[in-house]
Formats: sequence, structure tokens, C-alpha cells
Amino acid sequence: MSRQVGRPLGGTLLACALLMGTAACEGSTGGAPGRSHTLTPVPAPTGESPAEPSALEKYLELPIAKYAFSVEELDLMSRAEWKITRECMREYDLAYDLERSASAAEYQPGSNRRYGVLNAQVASRYGYEIPDAAPAASQETVSEKQLLALNGRPGGTAEVNGRKVPEGGCLGRAKSEIRGRYTDAKGAEVASSIATESFTESLEAPDVVKATRDWSQCMKEKGFSYSTPLQALGADENSGAKVTRREISVATTDIACKESTGLVKIWSSRETAIQDSLIAKNQTDLKRLAVSHRKVVSEARSVLG
Repeated sequence: MSRQVGRPLGGTLLACALLMGTAACEGSTGGAPGRSHTLTPVPAPTGESPAEPSALEKYLELPIAKYAFSVEELDLMSRAEWKITRECMREYDLAYDLERSASAAEYQPGSNRRYGVLNAQVASRYGYEIPDAAPAASQETVSEKQLLALNGRPGGTAEVNGRKVPEGGCLGRAKSEIRGRYTDAKGAEVASSIATESFTESLEAPDVVKATRDWSQCMKEKGFSYSTPLQALGADENSGAKVTRREISVATTDIACKESTGLVKIWSSRETAIQDSLIAKNQTDLKRLAVSHRKVVSEARSVLG
């Protein structure tokens, strides 16, 4: 289980809190942050049912999401990169039989903390902790030669079975062939900035400020003193090595107060309006980003045949 949000929200941590479950925190996808991926159940402790998406999590879908790759597109790209990697490894007389993850891009209910905790079923088990995704299938042991061919040697070339391996190795080649030539760094940066700017601006919107104040009053009436959901999310007492009963109580009350005050709906609506405005002002860059995404997907399809 992950504790990456269990500390004061500053710097990189705040960015991940804003964009949790997106490319910004999972590694580059060439897409825009703010994407609410296909919802799949969170793995449950033995004997318990998996967590399902909550009603509040539907508000995570924001306008900038249309400038990100879909789960289906990410899966297509992953399959194409796997095929290129396998063919590359054959050039070094090496096998590549590692299983490809089929669900890496899927959103796990309860993991997106843009508006704090939103899934009561997950919070009742983990408090403010983010549950791990389902464990990957067991993999075969990878030899040193395979690792070198797959990843190359940082800062220089390597040699495997008499053939030179470029920096980045076969994995680097696969990513470059599928995504590299069509990457639109400026467009992706604009999309990312919109996702961050809309969140920051929404915090100061009068309707969000009022709803947050109502949420804080609700929490206080239940015995918990927090000014905002992000303060509760990053509080030291909710960030210990072990989840406590108090933390679970705070997290589930947090969600109940969001539901009773309508905070998440108000917050998401305000962000949607802000993003719509920013998207309209940045159409040139975003349209170019969308074109680059279509080219990447087309390239992946051509590789798969």
C-alpha cells in the first residue's frame, strides 16, 4: 500500500495529489493529465469484496481528459511496444517472454486524490492510504544479458552477444518508435498546465470557498478540525506507518461531509468551467496535441498489423 500522499502537500507531492492516477504521476504517456480512466475494482483483503467506484468519483472526469490517451489507446500502444521489444531482443539472440501488464492504465477506485478521499469503501479499509493495485503475475527471472539488452547502459553503449546496444536498449527503441517521433512536448505541457492551473484557480472561487467552509464545519461537528480536505489528506496524524481507527474515522467522515455539503460537485463544476475557458484560449496547441496522439495510435496499429 502507498503512503505517497501521507505528508504535507508541497512541491512534487502536491502535483501528484492534483493529478493522481494520470500520466503526471505514473510516467509519461504523452497525454494530458486530468484523465479519469476506466474504473476497475480495487483489490480487497482476503474474504472481502473488491471496492467499486463511488458516486463522487464521477466528478473526476474533467474537460482536459479528452486530450489524453484513452485506456484502450494506452493498451494498444503497450502491445505495440511489447512486440517491438520482443523483435529487438531477438537481434541479440535473447528471448523476451515477460508478461505484459494489461491493466497498468486502468484507474483504481479510491486512488485519485484530486479532491481528497472520495471512496468510502476504500477509506473504511485504508483511511487516507492508497491501496496497491492487484499484484502482477509472477514473472520469469531475467538474466543480466537480458536486462542490459532491454535497458542499455545509462550514459553510453553496451554490447550483448557481439552486438552493440544503444542507450535505452530495446525498451527505449520501442518507446521511441511508437511515441518518440510524434511527441508534442509543447502541447502536452499546455494540457498539463491547464490541469494544474484550473485546480489552483478553483481553490479561490467563491462557491468552492463556501462549500469548503461548510465541509470544515461538518467535520468540526463530528469532532475533527480541518480547514480543507487537502489539509486532512496531508495531516501528520493521518500519515503514520500504520492506519489507525482514528484515521479511518476521519477519512470516512471526510467523505460523508463532502456528500452532505455537495463540495465535490461544486468543486468539479467550477474546475470544468475554468478548464473550458483555458481550453478555448489554447486551441492551437491542444489541436496539435490531439493530432500527435492520433499519429501515435496509428503507428501502434500499423506495428500490430
